[in-house]
Amino acid sequence: MKTLKRRRLTDKAAHWVITLGGATTVFVVLALFFFVFLEVYPLLQGAKITKENTYTLHGKAVSIGVDDHQEVAFAVYNDGNIAFISLLDGEVFKKYTIAGLSGSSPTHQDATNFSHKTNMQGNSITSVSKDRDRLALGTSDGRILTVLVNFSESFDKGKRIVHPEVSEAETVIVNNEGKGLNSVTSRRDESATVTAVHTEDGKLVLISSAVERTLFGERERKEIKKDITDLVAQGGLNQIASSVSPPLQGGDKEEGGKPVRGTMPVPHNSVHLTEQRNSTGITSLALDLFMENLYVGTSSGELFHINVRDRGSPYLAEKVKVSDHAITALGFLLGDVSLVVGDHGGGVNVWMQVRDEVSPSGWTLKKVHTLTSHNAPVLAIAQSMRDKGFVTAAADGIVHLNHATSEQTLLHLKTKSIPATLSFSPKANGILVADSNNHLFRWMISNPHPEITLKTLFGPVWYEGYEKPEFIWQSTGGTDDFEPKLSLVPLIFGTIKGTVYALIIAVPIGIFAALYTSQFLHNSLKIIKPIIEIMAALPSVILGFLAGLWLAPLMERIFPAIIIMPFFITLSIVVALFIWKILPVFGKGWYRHGTEALVLIPFIVGAVYVSLRHGGVFESVFLGGDYREWFSNTLGLGYDQRNAVVVGIAMGFAVIPLIFTISEDAMSNVPNSLRSASLALGATPWQTAVRVILPTASPGIFSAIMIGFGRAVGETMIMLMATGNTPIMDWNLFNGFRALSANIAVEIPEAPFGGTLYRVLFLAALLLFVTTFIVNTLAEMVRQRMRLRYSKL
Repeated sequence: MKTLKRRRLTDKAAHWVITLGGATTVFVVLALFFFVFLEVYPLLQGAKITKENTYTLHGKAVSIGVDDHQEVAFAVYNDGNIAFISLLDGEVFKKYTIAGLSGSSPTHQDATNFSHKTNMQGNSITSVSKDRDRLALGTSDGRILTVLVNFSESFDKGKRIVHPEVSEAETVIVNNEGKGLNSVTSRRDESATVTAVHTEDGKLVLISSAVERTLFGERERKEIKKDITDLVAQGGLNQIASSVSPPLQGGDKEEGGKPVRGTMPVPHNSVHLTEQRNSTGITSLALDLFMENLYVGTSSGELFHINVRDRGSPYLAEKVKVSDHAITALGFLLGDVSLVVGDHGGGVNVWMQVRDEVSPSGWTLKKVHTLTSHNAPVLAIAQSMRDKGFVTAAADGIVHLNHATSEQTLLHLKTKSIPATLSFSPKANGILVADSNNHLFRWMISNPHPEITLKTLFGPVWYEGYEKPEFIWQSTGGTDDFEPKLSLVPLIFGTIKGTVYALIIAVPIGIFAALYTSQFLHNSLKIIKPIIEIMAALPSVILGFLAGLWLAPLMERIFPAIIIMPFFITLSIVVALFIWKILPVFGKGWYRHGTEALVLIPFIVGAVYVSLRHGGVFESVFLGGDYREWFSNTLGLGYDQRNAVVVGIAMGFAVIPLIFTISEDAMSNVPNSLRSASLALGATPWQTAVRVILPTASPGIFSAIMIGFGRAVGETMIMLMATGNTPIMDWNLFNGFRALSANIAVEIPEAPFGGTLYRVLFLAALLLFVTTFIVNTLAEMVRQRMRLRYSKL
């Protein structure tokens, strides 16, 4: 009785221990899944507004900006005054008057003495070009004033204090007739300044100044002023009829049912946004930071590309029809490679120079991205200083936060009236817009992952510098202007490629070795099974080390021998079989059944030796003396030292023991009654193995293949050390690749915590997790069906 009670107690304890162990395992797996998912989930969230404020301005703003911490904003008014506004309380605490506009010395006033007034000469700012902290101001009397606005910081008892600083640089007189400037765009580096202006009388003028050293080491300033109006006129602009009615801007008034242009311009970071009706039809200008490419937008929707690398001899490089509407705004993305074009119809598109063999210059402008359109003319464009994002404002007061690479509009904002100018905060976490009713709107935003969509992760994307949309993984670059390329498709492809080549080698070897071991090998030689099982415990880092540093260079040296090796091995087996049949000594019973394979070993070793000896001859005769060059010229294939063949062999050592062990167990567990019945009915051992043993053991063999598949998919160190880690999509045997697991190992140490790359790597891990789960589930379902089917044999 006591023994029975003890057994029942033991059974219950075992039941609960097993149940608890199983439940714990399921809980841990689910917890792991939810942890990874929570790290990925922020990628699914879009941009959001965290804070919104409205402030009152004291005049018509032509340019605005903000410091890095969004504590102090500045507004440049059309009369030449600059006001600094505390965004904490909305108060103006400092004012600066531009001396070059008023003709007086620069003045600083406190907020208490601030009064907005027009300068005595009546001059005003008509256009603005913003180049980071430098403002090029075009005036109504034909001058260009340069103003620098900077912010410095100090700390008082742990509190940060932002100090605005304003300085004025050179003043450039564009014309002596006093004609106003409709548009201005200007760039400057350490030694040169280049400016292009469009004047009231329709002229397009290029102005440059550079400091050069003479032969005697003296610094000499060289200035060039050139009228380049003929470049756009010769391009067909002189035939354009300016029939598009421009939108009513801030400062415009209705008189007699017709719009009357006021004096207040609508500038943005690089162009004057007010569409001008003039003889040349020029509506906007943009000059890149390299000071080589000037883009001119027109009222007919044409974009003129003028090469100004040689300031003394600029030329028209290209003319492209970019819109059916007038071009109303131009602006560059970070890096000044991609050009954003806004038109009178509300369209917003991104254009880029792309290689073109047909074009005389070898390059042509192509539209690479299309963003959500506005319902009114686009008036302003402001670029992000952190990524390929930008902000657009339209005449109906709607402001869009866009991202070019992902082609998505992340936020829709609204002002009370027509936007006059806008600014994107330096950290891309705030948007400022000044409207025509003297209101300043500020939105603080959270936009951590603007470049992530299903398309950028799994679809082709047209990146800067590429000739067409492609699948690219390149998470980091050499400059801050870099455009992250986070397509997971090359990594998924690499994972599949590595798995396929590994299984191509491992599955046949593992299954046939298991079949021979279980059905034909003599019992005294079955010690080979535990030896092979020990291989499964070999650390993958050792296999990767050997594959990358020993096997890959070795295969590169003897690859012609590897090509002919299968032929000589097959020939050696045929020779061994022939000798086995003709020599009677093998029939005298001195050997034991199941040891015949030992006879093959010397023949196979001899075949390998012959292949190595004649590999050079084969390369010289059939491959032109250099197999790499022959592959490249004849087959169009490149040969990388670390390639899929190396990975397949190295992964075979990791996967073969698993497939072999499980398959051998499945075949050995087939009932002897089935084997004996087959032999008794006259079937040969080979027929019995193929037609009875394999079908009966197929559920176990299938499980072995699936376990091997899971090992190959999740393998990291071999993939990392033997593939070259090149994320390319090519089935070429001799190219490398990059797998998801290896990519996680490579990138995660350098990924900023919580950043886009960090979360995309967790997404890759989630894909591996889900894929393995789905494959194993389907495999178990198939295995159960196969088990039911063949259990009746």
